[in-house]
Amino acid sequence: MSTEVTPDPRLAERYGRRAVALYLACTALIVAVGLLGPSVVVLTLTNRHAWLPSYWFDAKPNGWLVSVLIYVAILLGGYGVWMAVKALKHGWAPRLSRLVALGIGTTAAVTLVPPMASGDVLIYAAYGRIMTLGGNPYTTAPADTIRLGYDPVIAATERPWQGARSVYGPIATWIQWLSSVVGGDSMQLTVWMLQLSVGISLILTSLLLLKLVGPNLPSRRRVLMLGMANPLLLWSVLAGAHNDSIAVMFAVLALVALRRHVFLAGLLIGMAGATKLSIGLVGIAMLWSLRADRRKALIMCGGGALAMGGLYGIFGLQAFQQARSQTSFISTGTPHKVLLSLFDLFLPGALVRTILAILAWVGLIVVAILLSQVMPKSLVPQTHPNDPVPAAVRYTAIYAIAWVLTAMYSLPWYDVIAWLPLAAVAASKVDKFMVVRTTMLAIAYVPGRDPNARQVAASLSDSLEFFSARLRDTICPAIELAVLVGLIVWARRSGAQWWPYDWPRRKQKAVPEKASAS
Repeated sequence: MSTEVTPDPRLAERYGRRAVALYLACTALIVAVGLLGPSVVVLTLTNRHAWLPSYWFDAKPNGWLVSVLIYVAILLGGYGVWMAVKALKHGWAPRLSRLVALGIGTTAAVTLVPPMASGDVLIYAAYGRIMTLGGNPYTTAPADTIRLGYDPVIAATERPWQGARSVYGPIATWIQWLSSVVGGDSMQLTVWMLQLSVGISLILTSLLLLKLVGPNLPSRRRVLMLGMANPLLLWSVLAGAHNDSIAVMFAVLALVALRRHVFLAGLLIGMAGATKLSIGLVGIAMLWSLRADRRKALIMCGGGALAMGGLYGIFGLQAFQQARSQTSFISTGTPHKVLLSLFDLFLPGALVRTILAILAWVGLIVVAILLSQVMPKSLVPQTHPNDPVPAAVRYTAIYAIAWVLTAMYSLPWYDVIAWLPLAAVAASKVDKFMVVRTTMLAIAYVPGRDPNARQVAASLSDSLEFFSARLRDTICPAIELAVLVGLIVWARRSGAQWWPYDWPRRKQKAVPEKASAS
């Protein structure tokens, strides 16, 4: 359900200019922190080639300084997206070429400095290195290789991931391998190749969404401002070089193919799942959009099973088992983690985790049901009466938002799976709920690295560690819960029912009328 707003050209221009200025300010602060060099926020990259990206100075900045700069950058970025939503609702109409330049320019700028906040990209590089050395990252952890001898790339991984085997799909592993082949024994070059793959995937995904929404200019502006140029995604996904964007790119390719080539769409969604398993949410949305045509649904399932089975089969069952192992994890920053800490005091841990898992799945279903009744229409035009793509895009946004809000393991970069399809759905209050959620979760993961890591411990003060920990384990869960409750309340007030479907309903047997007494 979209909120009707009377367009005001003066407000539109004011909000639009403010949004662009905030997008640029956010990007400038991120780049500035990256240029300062290794810190509690910026990763240390070994075997540097001074003339190749990423670029930085060894300024050895104070931990509080870089953290506060990133806190401000995220807040400015979140406020910028809020302003962009308001500007577009009032009819803001900038030239598309300028918005494309804004998206590509800010993406390129963030790609040219070292990754930040999360050490995940270092473990990506290590898995690629293990493959180039003839190992299998699904059965061999970086620590196993370190014991056999020093390697400059694998040794640069941070705690606690040195003992972790890969949980990523085969396609992600091959991208890591290719990056390692190019980067050799330079962590800097290997990581930059991974950053480049993420930046390219974000841009290509937005271009694919532009193709889906067609020539409608307001729709295209929304895709560019909430997708390609979105500073919350630039920080959460690109600045950390997280491979979730690559999986989403394959999923959006599947949505593009769904209109004419159902089997190809299945293959592509299988490839998305073979990059990161959680992207299967898009496959569920696509199947739901095909529910009236069982033949096409079965064909799509066949394509997906063929791709998933074939790709995971190359590495064996161990690869799939590793990929699904994260389903039992609970991340700090979620309300589930608070409940786990509370109930662990008087209940067995395994029982608590089972209860929380059930609650998470029930919550996902409930939120998806409510959103399905109030989420506005897709911006993708209907090309023929049985075109499943508009519904598939809308349901992708619904399922993805429900998942990130209720999942036990939820991190800032996971939100890319929700933001990109949301950009192709008409505006509603959901936009603002997602701005608050992503902004808070992103702030909670600054500095975002293990305080015991050798590269972090030297510059992480006790006060900063205490402050960031309270953001993550106390303030963030409270705000995330408030967003979830607020979304449910809004949906209910907008007319959503807890269970709007007619089934299951008992059929009433016809009772013959009694003959009247004579």
